[in-house]
Amino acid sequence: MKSYLDLIPISAKVHKKQSRMTRICIVLAVFLVTAIFGMADMELRSQQLQEIKKGGNWHVLFSGIDEHTAAMIAARPEVKFSGWYTYLGEKEEYTLSGKSVAAVGLDKNTFEEMLPTQITEGVYPTGENEAALTVNAKSGMGINLGDIITLEHSGSEPVQLTVVGFVEGTSQLLKQDTHALLLTTEGLRSSIPQEGYTSQYMVQLSPYCTMQKVIADITKQYGLADQQVLENGNLLAVLGQSDNNYVLGLYGIAGVLFIVVLLAGVLMIAGSLNSNVMQRTEFFGMLRCLGATQKQIMRFVRREGMQWCKTAIPLGLGMGIMVVWALCGVLKILSPGYFSELPTFGISWISILSGIAVGIVTVLLAAQSPAKKAARVSPLAAVSGNANSVQPISGAANTTLFKIETALGIHHATSSKKNFLLMVGSFSLSIILFLSFSATVDFMHHAVRPLKPWTPDLSIVSTDNTPSVSNGLLEELRDHRAVKRAYGRMFAYDIPVKVKGQERTINLISYEDYQFTWAQDSLIEGSLDEGAQKKDQVWVVYDSENPLQVGDQLALSFGEVPKEVRVAGVLSTSPFSSVEGVDSVICSEGTFRELTGERNYTIIDIQLSSGATDEDVDEIRSLAGPDVRFSDQRAGNREGRGAFYSMALFIYGFLAVILLITVFNIVNSVAMSVAARLKQYGAMRAIGMSDHQLVKMVRAEAITYAAAGSSVGCILGVTLHKLVFEKMITSHWGDPWQLPLGELSLIVAIVMITSLLAVHGPAKQIHTMSIVDTISAK
Repeated sequence: MKSYLDLIPISAKVHKKQSRMTRICIVLAVFLVTAIFGMADMELRSQQLQEIKKGGNWHVLFSGIDEHTAAMIAARPEVKFSGWYTYLGEKEEYTLSGKSVAAVGLDKNTFEEMLPTQITEGVYPTGENEAALTVNAKSGMGINLGDIITLEHSGSEPVQLTVVGFVEGTSQLLKQDTHALLLTTEGLRSSIPQEGYTSQYMVQLSPYCTMQKVIADITKQYGLADQQVLENGNLLAVLGQSDNNYVLGLYGIAGVLFIVVLLAGVLMIAGSLNSNVMQRTEFFGMLRCLGATQKQIMRFVRREGMQWCKTAIPLGLGMGIMVVWALCGVLKILSPGYFSELPTFGISWISILSGIAVGIVTVLLAAQSPAKKAARVSPLAAVSGNANSVQPISGAANTTLFKIETALGIHHATSSKKNFLLMVGSFSLSIILFLSFSATVDFMHHAVRPLKPWTPDLSIVSTDNTPSVSNGLLEELRDHRAVKRAYGRMFAYDIPVKVKGQERTINLISYEDYQFTWAQDSLIEGSLDEGAQKKDQVWVVYDSENPLQVGDQLALSFGEVPKEVRVAGVLSTSPFSSVEGVDSVICSEGTFRELTGERNYTIIDIQLSSGATDEDVDEIRSLAGPDVRFSDQRAGNREGRGAFYSMALFIYGFLAVILLITVFNIVNSVAMSVAARLKQYGAMRAIGMSDHQLVKMVRAEAITYAAAGSSVGCILGVTLHKLVFEKMITSHWGDPWQLPLGELSLIVAIVMITSLLAVHGPAKQIHTMSIVDTISAK
């Protein structure tokens, strides 16, 4: 042996049982970080895939620039790919077989690199008179490959094109009941008069650059106005490249949760190392007798911790990676079409590096206090066999309120302030972690709108947004074999109202019974029954700029005589998008008809039965007739389910990992606490304490840690839950924070029950050991 550090492998073999729990703690800490970071990384990847599928793989569009400027932008080192994107102007309505069509011009490379769709049949157009159509035109118009189609416009000559391919239809096109036509850039420009199309330069930036800085630099360098620059905001947000205040706030919350995760790992390992050192104080005292300095003892403890990392870190990484792989596999099973590009066995280098860093850094940080404690062990105490009795006794156990065994258990838990704080901190951080992450469940249910109960599969919409869809059609649809549920809404737009002496504008929307039932979950103020039953009552949808409150009287200007209604409630969400400066107001069908005199619907929503086929959808389309817009939202709903599955697995996976760590941490902490006091327990048995009393004493110690940890964890956890909830939900949707009683009850129950059950193993160990073995335990 050349160095005292060579004793580490020998000590590890001799004290393998004592160090087992510490190694498990390191494994769990690495597993916690690797699993959470891996799931976060895979969630971001899935969100990126979703945003690319929905909006395309581009980051910014520049309008009103010439070819020279475009070439200069393309030459920048931060630009990965770029190309022209040309489309018909909003006022230029071209039709194909009498139906409105969206025409887009872009080259094949730009199409393949930037857009979320792909050719399903035929080829991409290369000639100026060639075109590809979305597949819904094939079934809806009976168009086939090789057909000559005519693109018509009232103010210009018809354009004849040859169909050479079919391309996937996006969920947005299907929802809007629109067909799309793809041409080459030159093909569109040569076929359409110059004033009829708009050209934008589409740019995909390198993922390794600061995109906001690059966009700002290009904007400034070429003197572009704000309206000439359009960012792909959703994609930039999931890439972490957004300057949106709300998104930046979410990143801040993620940073806070990251710090909490790190603290949990540090406290878990610190508590384990502290207990491990307490069990081996005689060993460190003997090293002092052999000449080791305090500095050498501290280095020994830290090096020993690093030695455990050699096996614990790879094991923790492996467990975390397996969990991430399992979740990716589940995503691909639940939504194979949507997550086909997500790798089942993907490697998240961020999670692996974070796991390694956390394993090493937490061990070094956690070893500081135990190392100092080991270095302070007196050689005389080690030689005399009193190494475990070096701490002075401040006072006897208080037996006024409890029996001796219970009082001793509480006394053991609180006698060492540092150990008590470590244990309480370890217990409380598990609760804080759980409560903090549980707020993201509410965020998920708000953010993933397509899975709301009112979400339709199909919609029949008035072409001019007036109540012109026959209410008799609704009765026909309800009787259709493929329809599970059908319900209508009537809209009246831009109605002037007077409230509290101020002039405002509202959109008035009717609800029927189904929608009133669904609205119950989004009611944040007022009464649901009152609004649904009385004909002079309305609801408002929450908006941070909306001053309307429960009890306000609205004077609506319908005709010559204003009609008054009262605000009976406030909803946090609704099935329709809000318009800036216009308040959304909801009423019953009876109230709407009495106020407006209208009888028909503006929109009829349809939810299909599980066995509905495309033929059933075509039949419903025929029932609706040609004078309405038929919106097929099934593809969008599938995308919504994909988003929900990925986010749900991500969030519930977090919570499951936290609960698992909580259980292991409690079991480990109780076991180590008992192991550190085995000699004391042996002495107590020697003077007459029964095994039953010893178990009650250990149980009292565990309950003391759990009760103190739960109290601290609940106070801090609820505070952090409130912060996360208000930043993620209240600021965006208006839902007020409420005490999470369900989550509190669950985590506290798990902590208390686990603490009671954790006593079983140590109690069995005490019971099976003889008094002599217990006293002489190393």
